Amino acid sequence: MPELKTRGPFAVWILSLPTFGIYYLVWFAKITAEVKAVNPNGEKNVNPAPMVWSLIIGALTLFIWPIVNWFKFCASIRQEQEAAGLAPTFSTGLATLFVFLAATHVCYVQSQQNLVVAAVKAKQLVAA
Repeated sequence: MPELKTRGPFAVWILSLPTFGIYYLVWFAKITAEVKAVNPNGEKNVNPAPMVWSLIIGALTLFIWPIVNWFKFCASIRQEQEAAGLAPTFSTGLATLFVFLAATHVCYVQSQQNLVVAAVKAKQLVAA
């Protein structure tokens, strides 16, 4: 299981700019692995490598592959929140809107992921 990390939502967004999106790809792979680790029975087609490849070569598929993967990813985050014992607060529509607002979806996704990380760590403390 990859280590669940609390990351600063705006730091992820800011670091993506000077690295010309490289940090975004690394972050997306890490967050996808974390989502899959918390809820292994969730969305079956959410794997880090194909998700990142869909972003890299998505233009070859007229961006259909990245769009399909985006909605699978959003569904898996909602399922992850339920698996962590939280009421699902992630909104696919809101996240998609933020994609078009200066790519601030990373801030929203990371803030939602931070809720899951906090819940999972609290469960681990109670179990210990």
